Amino acid sequence: MTRPRLSLILTALTAVLFAGGCMSQQTDDPNKPLPRKSRADALTWAKQYTATMAHYAQVQSADDPAPRESFERCVGRNDEVPEDGRFTLTYTRYAHLPQDRHIEAVRKVRRALEQHGVRVTSYEERPQRPEAVLYGFHDHDRFSLIADSVKPPNLLRFSVTTPCFLPPGAEQQRF
Repeated sequence: MTRPRLSLILTALTAVLFAGGCMSQQTDDPNKPLPRKSRADALTWAKQYTATMAHYAQVQSADDPAPRESFERCVGRNDEVPEDGRFTLTYTRYAHLPQDRHIEAVRKVRRALEQHGVRVTSYEERPQRPEAVLYGFHDHDRFSLIADSVKPPNLLRFSVTTPCFLPPGAEQQRF
């Protein structure tokens, strides 16, 4: 594949991923229809999003430690636990990088995220260690993310947590 074509494909993929993969905005109405996505589709999106974060950090994802996925039932504002199958997903992948390059890598991720609608809610550089911690939130699509230094040293984490999704075909429980 030629370099210009690869660049075009990466640009298109980035636009889709940073737009939230067609996630719908949620409001405070507990009975407003939830966005629908299967667990498989949510996992595919999360894998692609974290891969894109690693791409912007200019690192390769690692197989060790293995990526982690955690599906959880959605819990309502008043601790309601619906029985309609709604879920959130947290997906995390890791990359090996010498610790003295963590701050530079997370800065690159931050710049890319800010250009694509992610609001950085917390950012800290700790040059004495050296490490970086970034938390972000996409207000329109309601997902959160993390890019940070973790233990053991020389390990970066890229993580996304989806909003609450209702599986296709499920009837949404009312409150």
